[in-house]
Amino acid sequence: MFWLGCTAFGGPQLHLPHFKKRLVDKHRFIDEEDLIEINAFCSVLPGPSTTQTLTAIGYKVGGGKLAFLALLAWALPGALLMSIIALSPRFLGFSQLRFLQPMVAAFLIYAIFTMAKWIKPSGMNYSIALTAGVLGFFLQTPWFFPIGVLTAGYLSSRFNQREFLHKPADNKPIVWRNLVIFLAIFALVGIGGIVLALYDSPYALPVRLFENTYRISVFSFGGGNVLAAMGVEQYVLHKPRMSMEEFNTGLGLLQALPGPNFNLAVYLNAIAMKNGGFGFLGQLLGCFLGLVAVFLPGTMAVLFAYPLWGRLKNIEGFRKSIDGIFAVSVGFILTATLILNLYFFQNLQALALESRMDQIAMHASIYALCLGLLWSRKLPLPIIVIIVLILGYFLPL
Repeated sequence: MFWLGCTAFGGPQLHLPHFKKRLVDKHRFIDEEDLIEINAFCSVLPGPSTTQTLTAIGYKVGGGKLAFLALLAWALPGALLMSIIALSPRFLGFSQLRFLQPMVAAFLIYAIFTMAKWIKPSGMNYSIALTAGVLGFFLQTPWFFPIGVLTAGYLSSRFNQREFLHKPADNKPIVWRNLVIFLAIFALVGIGGIVLALYDSPYALPVRLFENTYRISVFSFGGGNVLAAMGVEQYVLHKPRMSMEEFNTGLGLLQALPGPNFNLAVYLNAIAMKNGGFGFLGQLLGCFLGLVAVFLPGTMAVLFAYPLWGRLKNIEGFRKSIDGIFAVSVGFILTATLILNLYFFQNLQALALESRMDQIAMHASIYALCLGLLWSRKLPLPIIVIIVLILGYFLPL
């Protein structure tokens, strides 16, 4: 798991082949059928699906302790690198980072087209994704995410016409305390954040950040791209805890790091603590809170729901709701795509007002270059990021 955490680049769409090569083909911890079933189970849970896949494999092979160790080994390498970047203000200068905005905008364009192919073909699912994307763009409220998930799941359970094959039941014991812990943390942190905010306590910000990250993870159906969509709404738009440029920096650098894309939460919380007036130790606390809060819900969900999966996977209404939940998750990615591309084109407009046509040409060229390289699939994502950083360094300001 630690080796995968250091070498698995490219996001969820490229992680599964890494898992098969190392865990199935080389070491035979599980077989290919187990990997496919576990990944399918994790794809219906909120949170980081690839991280949950490795956590569930650890749980299957060695129980709860090995599941926890598998999670740490997978997540920590990328989280440590992201922490170093977030805590080192001079790690990269402005000149290297100035083209991350067009790069991130292009990455999200590519992501929405890639994820749209995974929607189960039906007019209802496509309508859910498109409606959610457009409404999210105009409403820009954190309440839209849970309401959207619940609404899409209900519509899909009622009107989904897809046929499902019956699978053998698995009657492993269900550990209900994991669900109690999952909900209790959510409630206690939310209440604690409200109380501390009322008394204007200096401890309110880290508690509220933990609650925000925990809540975002709970409603992140669809992986790291959905987390990014919720992050830009929660940290930039709804509560301006950082600028869009700072957000784009984290999102862009994430593409060059191994491991789970949910490590973005480490960066977001460190920067939010910095902008909230906290020093190095406070920012380090932000990294830790982000790491714990973003992975804890998904881990608790796996430990509770994996035994439950054997009973739920043959309930027709539950299985039908999955298609709609995934479709609305793609809609959330569309929301982030529209928002970040709008900011990119507004930046071009601002450059035009300053008559900086050379900068417009460079930003537009980087945007087109990234789109072209992504669609050609000839270069891995980390190489594209490195190219953009090099161009930022050498091209004139």
